[in-house]
Amino acid sequence: MESTLKQFLRGKTAVSTQSPTWQWHNYPRRLHQQTFLSSDLPPDELTSSARAILLRGNEVMVIRDFQNDPYIIPGGRREPGETVMDTLRRELLGETGWSVGTTAVIGTIYFEHLTPKPPDYKYPHPHFFWPIFVAQADQFYPKAIQPEKHAVSSEVRLISEVIAWDLGDGQIELLKAALNARQGAT
Repeated sequence: MESTLKQFLRGKTAVSTQSPTWQWHNYPRRLHQQTFLSSDLPPDELTSSARAILLRGNEVMVIRDFQNDPYIIPGGRREPGETVMDTLRRELLGETGWSVGTTAVIGTIYFEHLTPKPPDYKYPHPHFFWPIFVAQADQFYPKAIQPEKHAVSSEVRLISEVIAWDLGDGQIELLKAALNARQGAT
């Protein structure tokens, strides 16, 4: 596992590095987090989630969390037996109501847990990845939206507005990579 991890990260330069603390039930989880721009999918066995910059014309999907903080990489956890693309499509539909058309990998967020594995934790530990895609919004299905505490609302906003925001986590760099990937596909 360690050699697969090192092999994947070899030669990649982080555009963002952070040390967040997340809550897992009653367990605070300290992490090391790095965002990379890359068209490579991370190792499947270390992929716990799939996320995307969701574009529609000159707009980008913006999600607001329970603290009203915006982010532009909706998505979520893989279910057992799902492919990364199955996860991406299911999560984007449930979080935003949008089905997706064309997709391409534009980056990955790498995490390393700095605290012991909690009981009943069923995800990769201590290392895991979130592949980040650019996805084109296709059809809107408002009844498909499944409210959750991490995604309170979603709306499309002008890219020219969002690109000036201070979103952290390398999200603006990912947005720029998404725009470059889209431009290269046309």
